[in-house]
Amino acid sequence: MRSRTLFEKVEILFLMVVALGCLVTFLRVAFAVPLPFQLDFGEGPMLGIAARVADGQGPYPQPTQVPYIISPYGPIPYYIFAALVKLFGVSFTAPRLFIVASGMWCATLIGLLVWHWTGSRAVGSAFGLLFLTRPTLQDWLFIARVDLMGLAFSLTGLYVFAKSRRWYLSLPFFIAGFFCKFVLVAAPLACLLYTLSKREWTKALRFVVLAAIPSALIFLLLQQGTGGWFIFHAVSASVRHPYSLWDAIRHFRPELLQDLPLVIPVIALIHLQLRKQSVSLPLFYVCVSFLATLAAVGKLGANSNYFLEWEAALCLGAGTGYSFLRKRFIRPGTRPAVVFSLLAALTLANTRGFQVNEVPKVPWQTVSPSLLDCARAYEYVKNYRGERILSENVGALVVGRKSAIVFEPFLWTRQVRSSGWPDTQVVNLIRSRQIQLVILGNDVGSLKKDQKQERWPPSVLDAIEQNYKLVRAFECADSSFAYEPKS
Repeated sequence: MRSRTLFEKVEILFLMVVALGCLVTFLRVAFAVPLPFQLDFGEGPMLGIAARVADGQGPYPQPTQVPYIISPYGPIPYYIFAALVKLFGVSFTAPRLFIVASGMWCATLIGLLVWHWTGSRAVGSAFGLLFLTRPTLQDWLFIARVDLMGLAFSLTGLYVFAKSRRWYLSLPFFIAGFFCKFVLVAAPLACLLYTLSKREWTKALRFVVLAAIPSALIFLLLQQGTGGWFIFHAVSASVRHPYSLWDAIRHFRPELLQDLPLVIPVIALIHLQLRKQSVSLPLFYVCVSFLATLAAVGKLGANSNYFLEWEAALCLGAGTGYSFLRKRFIRPGTRPAVVFSLLAALTLANTRGFQVNEVPKVPWQTVSPSLLDCARAYEYVKNYRGERILSENVGALVVGRKSAIVFEPFLWTRQVRSSGWPDTQVVNLIRSRQIQLVILGNDVGSLKKDQKQERWPPSVLDAIEQNYKLVRAFECADSSFAYEPKS
C-alpha cells in the first residue's frame, strides 16, 4: 500500500478540523433551534408578519396607522413562514429548521459548484463543508431571518446557470432570491458579466430581458395588490437608512482579516486568470459579491448577516483557487510549502469572529440565568392581563398571542426621524396611559442618555419616563424592563 505524502496528511488534518467545525455548528443549532424565544431582534417581526399572513392578512398593510408594520423584505419569506405557521403553529422552531435546511443546501451547492469547476469531488466536498464552519454562518444558521433562504435560491440559480445548457432555467431562482432579499443581486450580475466577457451578446440581452420583465411585472402586481404600499415597504423604508463608506470599511476589515486564508487562493486564481486573460464565473461572483456586500454593510442597522453571501462566494472562489494551487505545487519530489501554509491557515481560520450583536450569546450550559429569565419574561407577557403592549421584543408578543402596536421599532423610528412621520398617536397613547405595558431592552433612563440608540424616538422615551413606572426586571434581550402606568 502506498504511504501517504506529507501533503496528503495535511489535507486529512484539514478535513478533520472542518469536520470538527461542522460538529460544533450542528451542536449550536441543536441547542438554539428549540428555544421558545427570539434570538435576534428581527425574528419577532418576521414571525409576527408570517402569523398575520397565515390569518389571511397581507404582509404589506398601510404602515401609517396602528399597528405600525413595515415589511422590508420580499413576499416569498413571509409566505413560506406563514405556511410553516399554519402547519406547526406560532413558534420559532419550524422557521428556524427551514433556515437550517437552507444553509445546508447552500453548503451542498457550494460543494457541487466547486466540484464542477475543478473536477475534484474531494475539493468540492471540503469547501462545501468549510462554509458550514465559517463563524458568520455559525451565528446565523439557527436564526429565522431571510438571508439564507434567499441565498439558497440565488446559489441554485448559479448552479443551474453553470451546469445546464438551458441557462434560462436559472432565472426563476435568481428572481426568487431577489424577492427574498433585494440585495441578493451578486449571482445574477456575475452571470451577466461572465456572459458579456465571452462576447455572447444575444445571450446577455436575453438574460437581461427575461430577468427584468418578470421582476417588473411582479413589482407592479404587488404594488397594485397592496394599495400602492409595496414599494414603500420594499424600497423606500430601506433607502432612508443613512450609508457610510467608512462604516462599511470598518465592518469589513475584521471580516477580511478573518477570511484572509480564503482570500489567498482567490488571489492565486486572479493571478492565473490574468495570465490567461480570462475571468471565470466564480471569480466574477467573488468580485461582485464583495462590492455588493460593501454597499450593504455601511447602511445603518446592518449586521453580520450581510456577509453570508460574501462567505459563500469566497468559499467558491477559494475552492477553485486552491485546486489550481494543488495542481501546480503537488509534484513528485517537491516541497509544496505554499499549499502547506494555506492548509494550516485554513485549519485555524474557523475562530469566532464578528458576532451577532443584537442578541445575547447563546450559552452552552443546559440552564443559565439568562435563559431562565427569558422564560420568565415571556411567561409574564403571555399571562399579562392587558392587551395593549408596546414592546421592543416583538417575539414575546407574537408567541404570547398579544397584539403589537409597533411591529419593528427600529424601522418605525427611522421613519419618524428621517421621513418626518408623526409619532403623536403612539405618544398620545402613552401619555393617556392607554398602553397597559411597556417592555424595553434597557431602562428608559439609559436609553435617553444613549445618543446613538435607534429603537425609539426621544418623544416616546420622554412620555414613558413621565407616565410609567418600572414594575419588573429580567435578564433577557430586548425584554429586560417592564413598565406599567403610574397610579
